[in-house]
Amino acid sequence: MTHSARPPASLLRDGLQTLENRRQSGAAPEDPDYLLLGQNPDRAGAARPQHPAQGPAPSHSSQATESTPARQDVLNYLGELAKDYHLPPKLVYAVADAESSVDPAKERQKNYLMRNGKYVHDKTGQRIIASYDYGLMQINDKTWFGKTVKVPHMPPLKIDEEVTHDWRANARAGVAILARQYDMAEVEQGPGATATDRAQQSYSGYSHGERKRDLYLKEKPDGQPKYDKDRNFLAKYLRWSGEQ
Repeated sequence: MTHSARPPASLLRDGLQTLENRRQSGAAPEDPDYLLLGQNPDRAGAARPQHPAQGPAPSHSSQATESTPARQDVLNYLGELAKDYHLPPKLVYAVADAESSVDPAKERQKNYLMRNGKYVHDKTGQRIIASYDYGLMQINDKTWFGKTVKVPHMPPLKIDEEVTHDWRANARAGVAILARQYDMAEVEQGPGATATDRAQQSYSGYSHGERKRDLYLKEKPDGQPKYDKDRNFLAKYLRWSGEQ
């Protein structure tokens, strides 16, 4: 195989542009589960909206409210976002499941400061909190608050404290972050990769951080991913894919 002398950043940019050109030409998403949750198949060839859809209103029959939506309403909205961001719906559902069990009311999660594999404590002996993760998609404040996520085929999305109390904003932020990771996985892995390979790299980048997106490749002796997050996600993804 001939290796290019061009820098990786240049190759990645070109790859993402190629991917975007293919999508704009009308190529269908590779995932066969693109239409889920009773979506109208007649819409499959329709032009995609330029901004994420706001999703259906909560069902009156479920007595849901904006702050406590019914699970099906959450899944419907995640499905709409998956279409907007050209993602396999089952990947989006699995990430939400892994992060919060698809619970928009999930309380913020504390992340404690660690050094050399050990927790760092203050003078009173309390663990020092490094950051918090919020809501449905567990958006990390230190990493994402005030940052803008750029995905080639969508308008830039700025993430702010709205994700702490608005479950739809939280969902949009999470799916935008995931879309960037998925685009990178498609380019880096190439056409020979499986849907599960791309899903695992996408989630590893989402959960561990973009620079650590290959951690899912580390395995235990039984062949399962080494890290708890990656093992949990893989189980959720296979379940949403109907493989478990």
